[in-house]
Amino acid sequence: MDVLVERTKSVAETSSTVVASKLVAENDVTFGLQVTAGNEPFSFERTVTGTSLLSLESTACRGSVRGELASDGNIIVAWLKAGRASVDGDQLRVGTPKLYRSGRQDISWQNFQKDVLRIDRALVEHVAAERGGWTPGPLEFKPHHVPEGAPLAAWWLMVRAVAPEILSTTGQIPAARERELASLAAVGLLTAIPHWPVGQRQETPARTRLAKAEAFMLEHIADQISVEDVAVAAGLRSRGLQGAFQRVHGMTPLAYLRGIRLLLARERLRSGYSDSVAAVARSVGIGHLGRFAAAYQAEFGELPSETLRSGS
Repeated sequence: MDVLVERTKSVAETSSTVVASKLVAENDVTFGLQVTAGNEPFSFERTVTGTSLLSLESTACRGSVRGELASDGNIIVAWLKAGRASVDGDQLRVGTPKLYRSGRQDISWQNFQKDVLRIDRALVEHVAAERGGWTPGPLEFKPHHVPEGAPLAAWWLMVRAVAPEILSTTGQIPAARERELASLAAVGLLTAIPHWPVGQRQETPARTRLAKAEAFMLEHIADQISVEDVAVAAGLRSRGLQGAFQRVHGMTPLAYLRGIRLLLARERLRSGYSDSVAAVARSVGIGHLGRFAAAYQAEFGELPSETLRSGS
C-alpha cells in the first residue's frame, strides 16, 4: 500500500492588524513583529497550500509588515509580485526570488503581493549532497545573491512545474510523489543560488551527470546545441540523458531547454534588453522566428512583439 501524506490548504482574510500579526507568526519564527495600516484601510489575505516537505504561500496586504524573521526547518524563498519590500538589507525587485538566509534577519513588506515557497531543509541538503558529491549536511548559500539570466529562468521553469500541482490537489497524496515534487523544487533552488557545504567557503562544480547536463545547457543557452552535445558534456548516452530528465524534471532535455529559453526571452523582452524580437530570440539560441512566436504565444498567451511593446 502506498504511504500517503496530507496536503492542506489554509485561507485567511482579515482587516485587523492584530489578527494579521498572529497569522504571520503561524508560519514563521518572528521577533518584534509590527503589522500596521497605511493611508488606506488595512487588509490582509493569505493562502497556504502544501505539506511539511513543500508548501506555497500567497499573500496580499494593504499595510506593512516589519520585524525580524528566522527560518527554522525550512528553506524559504520569497518573491515580490507588487509593492515594496526589503529582506536582510536587500531591496527586492518585483519578480526576482529572494532566499532567506539562516538566522534572524530584518524584513519589511509594504502594500505588497508576494509568494513564498518553503522546502524542507533536510531534503534540500540531501539533494545538494547528491548533486555535489559530498556528505549531507548544513549548506551555505552565496550571500545576497540575485539570480539572473538562464539560472533565473531555470528557477521559474521549476515554479511553473510545481505550483500547479501543489495548488490543484489537497487531501491525501502519495508521499513518494510529494518527495519527488519537493526534490524538483530543491533542484530549481540549487540551480539558481550558488551554494556549498558549511566550512568549504566556495562553490563546488556539480558532480552528478544530470547536474552537469543542466549546467551545460545554461552555459550554452545562446548556442545551437543538440541532445547529443548535452549527453557528451554530461558523460551520458542520449537515452540515459532522456531518462534522467524525465525522472527529475518530468520532461525531455529539449523541453527543459526550450522552457528556459522562452522564459529568458520573456524576461529580456520585458526589460528592454533589445528593441528587436529577432535579437532577443537570437540571444537565447532561437533562430527560427516563426516557430519562436508560435511557441511563445502558446506558452504565455501573447506574441513576443506584444510583450516587447508592453515593456517599452
